[in-house]
This record gives sequence, structure tokens and C-alpha cells, in this order.
Amino acid sequence: MIRILLTAGAACLIGHAAFAHAHLWASSPAADSTVTLAPHEVTITFTDAVEPPFSTIEVTGANGQRVDQGEPHMIARDGKRLGVNVATLSPGLYTVVWHAVSVDTHKTEGTYQFTVAAPTSSGISLEHVWARATAGAATTGAAYLTVTDNGQPDRLVGVSTPVSSTAQLHETIDDQGVMKMRAVAGIDLAPGKPVLFKPGGYHVMLMGLNSPLKAGDTFPLTLIFEHAPPITASVKVEAAGVGGMAYDHGGMKGMHDHLERGQ
Repeated sequence: MIRILLTAGAACLIGHAAFAHAHLWASSPAADSTVTLAPHEVTITFTDAVEPPFSTIEVTGANGQRVDQGEPHMIARDGKRLGVNVATLSPGLYTVVWHAVSVDTHKTEGTYQFTVAAPTSSGISLEHVWARATAGAATTGAAYLTVTDNGQPDRLVGVSTPVSSTAQLHETIDDQGVMKMRAVAGIDLAPGKPVLFKPGGYHVMLMGLNSPLKAGDTFPLTLIFEHAPPITASVKVEAAGVGGMAYDHGGMKGMHDHLERGQ
């Protein structure tokens, strides 16, 4: 009898592990982000596979009118990714409401917003502007984004934000197997070639934070260009551990000192 009960219990555990509820993992445009290039499609990545025929993605403008077109469709045959086409989006605030049905028939839902900014004469667009939440009393942090120049060649020469005393453009380099970080005077922007700011590469270094960066918060970040007018975007703070390579920005000062001494 005991053996039978244990076997049944194990079967329940296996069955439970085989199915997981789908929750929002990422989206494009990202939640609370500001983009200058209006998307033709809104995509959502879930933590587990969903059933497209029973899931919905609705996109509405500030006037309450829906701008999504057609039914949600699977992206690249990936059951975790759904997309929906949208009409031409004019500048403004948009709300995404999603309802997902997991393969185990569990239902989840949620909502988020993104903003389409008025296009600039330069044609520069910003996407997925985010920062990682800081730990404890850390006074340094970093922000990441994708910058695309859709106009004439330009150069990103500076950044500013009210959440820290100093904001600088930085890059991470591999110096004979030792990861080091250093400030850069500027970053060239070639037309049609996105520049990705990510952990382990280019990033916006935030030094002297006024307060910790908490997941779910947002703050403004202004990018300064050599030719184009400045662009201010809303940065979404995401939970620690997202975005790939993990760096402790609280310990960045020592890494910068290490580089400056040429060691």
C-alpha cells in the first residue's frame, strides 16, 4: 500500500512539472517603453506555451479604439511567442490587454502600456529601454536599450537622467580574459544598423543614484546626439537577473579603478 501511494504521488509530481502556467515574460514594444519607430506588430513572449486559438491580444489607443488587426498568431513556430498585427500607429499612449490559455488550459491575463513618440527629423528610434534593479544600498546602476538611426549618420555623445548625479556612456571590454569597463566619448550610429546596449557590452552607467532602482519603477533618460536633437525615453526597471550576463554594478567602481590603473 505504501509503495502504491508513493508511486501515485510521484506521478502527480511528474504531471505537475509537465505543465506550467503561462505568464508574460517579455514584450515588444516593452512595457512602459517609449519608441520613436511605430511597430507594425505587438509581440508577447510567455513563460510557457499557450494555445493561440484561445488566447487574445488587444491593443487600444488613448481614445479607447482598438488598433489590433486580426487574430494572434504564433511567432516562428514558437508556442511561447504570440504576435498581433496593428494598424499604423500615430504618436500617443497605447494599452495592451492579453488573455492567455496555457496548454494545461490554465488562464492568465494582464495589461501594460507603451508610448509611440513623435518622430524626429533625424529618424532615430529607441527600443526596449530598461535598467536592472539594484541591490541593497548600491549607488551605481546601468541602463540598456537599442538605438537605431534611420536617417543620416550621427553619433551618440552623452546621456543624462535625474535619478543619478552622473550618467555616462560605457563599454565592457575583455582585457586578456579580465572583464573591464570604461567610459567612451561617443558611439557612432550608422543608418539602418541598430546599436544594442546590453550587459557585457555598451551600457549607460548611472553613478551616484539618488535612491535604489526598484523593479517596476520608471525614470526618464535623455540621449544627446552630435546632430539630432536630444531624445528623452522612459526607462523601465526590471527585476535583477534579466538580460543575460549578470554584473554587480555595486562593485563597478573597483572594476573601473582596476582599468584606470592599467592593471
